[in-house]
Amino acid sequence: MTKYKYYILIIILIIYIVSPLDLHPLIFDDLIASGLLFYIWQKFKGQKRPRNYYSKSRPQSNIKSEPDGQMGLNEAHRVLHVSPDAPWRKVQSAYKERMAKSHPDKVSHLSEELQKKAKELTLEINKAFNIIKRYKKG
Repeated sequence: MTKYKYYILIIILIIYIVSPLDLHPLIFDDLIASGLLFYIWQKFKGQKRPRNYYSKSRPQSNIKSEPDGQMGLNEAHRVLHVSPDAPWRKVQSAYKERMAKSHPDKVSHLSEELQKKAKELTLEINKAFNIIKRYKKG
């Protein structure tokens, strides 16, 4: 349903609950209308709204590979060592596993070169995770 239909239905239910006219002489019909109003409000509140205006109109070719040196979706999956059709939970667990292994705090006792490499790898993993999250969730 569109948001306007939700608004109209919510307004009608509120008017019915407040009005003195009832279908049943007791309070049962108002309780049912209140429950329906609460259900519609929760459903309307839970609707996903697009975060980015252009996210729906983005062509599929841009999703697979990004020009000008940016990381594409396939590259992000490769960095996290997950398949492109992997579920979101698997992506999250792969991200946590990779971060646990390559976090700069884990190699703070090693040489500066390895610390720098760990920091670069951590940034790359974060970037890959954010790209996948944008396309899986958005």
